Amino acid sequence: MTPSQYRPRVLFVDDDPAILRALSGALKLSCEVVACVDNGEQGIETAVKLMPDVIVIDLTMPEMDGLEVCRVVKTLLPEIDVIICTAQDTKPVKEAAFQAGASGFVAKSTALGALESVILRLGDKGAPRAIAM
Repeated sequence: MTPSQYRPRVLFVDDDPAILRALSGALKLSCEVVACVDNGEQGIETAVKLMPDVIVIDLTMPEMDGLEVCRVVKTLLPEIDVIICTAQDTKPVKEAAFQAGASGFVAKSTALGALESVILRLGDKGAPRAIAM
């Protein structure tokens, strides 16, 4: 399968409905958006049920933050790539995301342009497993 044919199955987890709409809408041509959910627990349940290729998770959410969701998902479903997508674009936050098991990190300020690139690069199993943009 060539990169242009790869359509990863993506689950979005973010407590902001506008962000969910924007990201899922922007990526619907290159990705199969399997679900959009607004909290960490629902994100984990949906991941177990639907087995997406990639989960895009907001870092800051009430009750269960994105790092905890990432750790749980990587424990239960290590084959799923997790991308942390956050407004907190700092070196310590990136390091924490990768330590939690994230395969990618995208700043929300560049999300629409960078997220698609990171998702498709993760589909290339020869690409680096830790991608930050």
